[in-house]
Amino acid sequence: TYSNELAFQTVEKELDIKFSEVFELLQTEPVAAASIGQVYKARLKSNGDIVALKIQRPNCEDVIALDLYVLRWWSGVANAIVTLLNRDINVQSIIDDFGELIYRELDYVAEAANAQRFNELYAGVTDVFVPKVYSELTTSKVLTMEWVDGFRLTDSASLEAYNLDRKKLVDILVQCSLRQILENGFFHADPHAGNLLACED
Repeated sequence: TYSNELAFQTVEKELDIKFSEVFELLQTEPVAAASIGQVYKARLKSNGDIVALKIQRPNCEDVIALDLYVLRWWSGVANAIVTLLNRDINVQSIIDDFGELIYRELDYVAEAANAQRFNELYAGVTDVFVPKVYSELTTSKVLTMEWVDGFRLTDSASLEAYNLDRKKLVDILVQCSLRQILENGFFHADPHAGNLLACED
């Protein structure tokens, strides 16, 4: 993680607000953190809504740009070796594709648009809930979404405590995945345990 001070400075700069006038933290430390950013649980002072506030790590783009530059340089060396081995692989092209995907991950506006599209596609589907995006509080470096109380699908104790049917959960996931691929042509490409929650209701 990085300091709250740096995180909230990013929010203030991106949204052109004073953090304490818009958000009230419900937990002082991030509830989740990854290499690109971290997430806080907060309340909107304007209406009392509880939100997940995802804030990108400061200088993230610069660090990734440097990493990609170094990787691309070394991929030139790798290409020379691959050529000597008579292999038809362009390592630089692979690094370029990887870089493009990484930069897409950095754009929280794109992530918000994807979430909103999912919300539209699954609005009428029973047992699937997509949190609302607060577009007015979202930029390329700050993403504000509705907070969802739930637990990871890998949390066996909670599944048992709430008497949730594991087979039904698997069926929902399979049906949802098939619908994404076969019907909508728009699918969740990162369905790990942290991105999918089971809810009590």
